[in-house]
This record gives sequence, C-alpha cells and structure tokens, in this order.
Amino acid sequence: MRSWILVFSLFALLSAELARAEALAPPAPGGACLSADVNALRAAGDGQMLYQIVFVNRCNLPRSFSWCAEHSRARVPAAVACRSQRGFGSDLRHAIQHRKEFQWQLPPGARIRFQDCADLEIPTADFNCEPQEATRR
Repeated sequence: MRSWILVFSLFALLSAELARAEALAPPAPGGACLSADVNALRAAGDGQMLYQIVFVNRCNLPRSFSWCAEHSRARVPAAVACRSQRGFGSDLRHAIQHRKEFQWQLPPGARIRFQDCADLEIPTADFNCEPQEATRR
C-alpha cells in the first residue's frame, strides 16, 4: 500500500512539472517594468494544456512588448511560435498600460519569452528595442 502512495505522489509531482510553463525572460531586478505570470489552467486535448499568460506593467507608463512561445520537443501554434531561437515576428507586438492577458493551448512545458520596451520604442525580432521612428523609414 505504501508503494502505491509513493508512486501516486511521484506521478502527481511529475505531472505538475510537465504542465508548467515558465517565463524565460524574467524582468531585470529593480528597474524592470513588465512581468509575466504563466499558469496552466487545464488539459485541452491532443496533449496540449490551456495556459493563461498575464503580463503586468508595474511602471504606470505605457509600454510595448512582444512575446512568443517555444518548446524544444513539441510543436507550438504558428501564431505565437518564436520564429527562431532568437526572436519573434513583428505581428506579436502589443501595447500595455496596466495588464494584458492571453490564453493559448500549448504543449506542456512550453516556455514564454518576452521583450519589454519603453513607450516610444518597439521590440525587435532579436529581443532588443528600437525607436518607433526607425521602423517608419
């Protein structure tokens, strides 16, 4: 009987670990404005999990950011997939004043990457920021 309890406990711990998604680009300590919180809501079928991804702007000033999802062994939906190991496409840019929430079906263990930029800057595909005027040329 004890062995079943041990097996069940290990299975529960492993399942929780597999269902976790994590923010890969955590805000820099101290001066960072944007933070991300990623929670697995429920199993969504086809081996996917429904994730809630919440970005919070702690600076009280408008910001812009981009985010994408990646997984080393499973397929991520093309609409939110990181284009390469280095970044994301321009169609994943968002403005944020206080809070922005997304829900996506992703493979268990998916990783969220994001880039936070000041109001007059926009994120670039290589996780940097550039002035908005630079893209209008």
